[in-house]
Amino acid sequence: MKKYIILLSAFCLLLTSQPALACTGLVLQDGERVWVGNNEDGVNPRTKIWFIQPVNDRYGSIFFGLDNFWPQGGMNQKGLFFDAFALKPEPVEEPKAKPRFKGNLIKEVMATCATVTEALAMIDRYSLHFMTHFQLFIADATGDAAIVESNAVVRKQGDDQVVTNFRQSETDPGKISCWRYLTARKLLTECREDKRQCIRDILAATHQEGNAFTLYSNIYDLNAGRVHVYHFHDFKEEVVIDLAKELERKPGVIDLPTLFPHNSAAQAYNAKLTSLKKEYVHDSPHFVVRYPAVYDVDKPLGADQVFLSKCRYGQVPVLTVSVTPVEADMTLSRVGGELYAPRLREFGKRIRVLSNRPAKLADGSEAYETRIAWRWEGKTSIKSLVLSTIRENKLINVALHHTGELDYLIHIPYSLHFE
Repeated sequence: MKKYIILLSAFCLLLTSQPALACTGLVLQDGERVWVGNNEDGVNPRTKIWFIQPVNDRYGSIFFGLDNFWPQGGMNQKGLFFDAFALKPEPVEEPKAKPRFKGNLIKEVMATCATVTEALAMIDRYSLHFMTHFQLFIADATGDAAIVESNAVVRKQGDDQVVTNFRQSETDPGKISCWRYLTARKLLTECREDKRQCIRDILAATHQEGNAFTLYSNIYDLNAGRVHVYHFHDFKEEVVIDLAKELERKPGVIDLPTLFPHNSAAQAYNAKLTSLKKEYVHDSPHFVVRYPAVYDVDKPLGADQVFLSKCRYGQVPVLTVSVTPVEADMTLSRVGGELYAPRLREFGKRIRVLSNRPAKLADGSEAYETRIAWRWEGKTSIKSLVLSTIRENKLINVALHHTGELDYLIHIPYSLHFE
């Protein structure tokens, strides 16, 4: 099989896989104090915190997200908050009069807007073609808040607003069935004087374990510019981040889990994602590739692809194995230039080769490691690690494709060994 077909197949798989439909957010105004809470539910435990420094009239921000570094939520210096909530895909009406923003519109909003009113005005100037499968929740230090759907805006009424993973503009309030939304609404009616404790209780009551996990939870004090952070639904351990102080300190990227003591639930989940419990065995040539138990086997794509499996939590990473006949005199040193390079060139700027290097398998076999980044609409969407070797006039490729970091999973393709 040609290498570019392996990568294109995985690329299509990753683009069509949907994020877990489970997150909870709310804003609660207590006089002049404004609190926002959110549970970030998902499947990728590689959670990150990073900061954008203020430059001239552009505001600094704190962002939370995953190892692809696309902000899932955050707050800027003016107390403007946002968080993204996954939805079932739906077509977006794209007015011809509205241009597409060149860049990340959400990051631009956080850099230039201080209030919900300003944010809505900026968002309204551009096409929201990219919001087919998510909505935004925004709030500010005055207590204003709104849910921004691709084709509608739902403004906050009263002292609070709750958001989960359905389109409120299309849902009859009497027919809402999301248990997390209903639980949050019920507990809001029971809130006492300590509003932060009330929000923490709501986040604890709506946390997820199962097909998706609550990876982290935040309670924002929009007036004070502070974030109370919790890791993997453990609400006994809390870290408080003061945005103004952190911007002065100019920290780099923070691995969110490292801020907290040992969390047995998080450790057990990480082990599920990385421990090699299953095997793919190929007959001719005879070799074995090991992979985690949470990877489910799917139908191979293409004639030479012999194995494909996807992590059942979020459908990524994707592991593929292909076996392709080659000429008797083909060597690994020639594979890149003669087989791979011409095919990769067909994709032009959409593909960037990050690295090429000779490698060795655990059994001492010669191999070659190639890392590739796919670019889609100006951003890196997928990274692939392809491990290649030749045995019995067959080119064997074991490839791992992921939207985030690969290094912590490198042992999967390198489990390839001959017997």
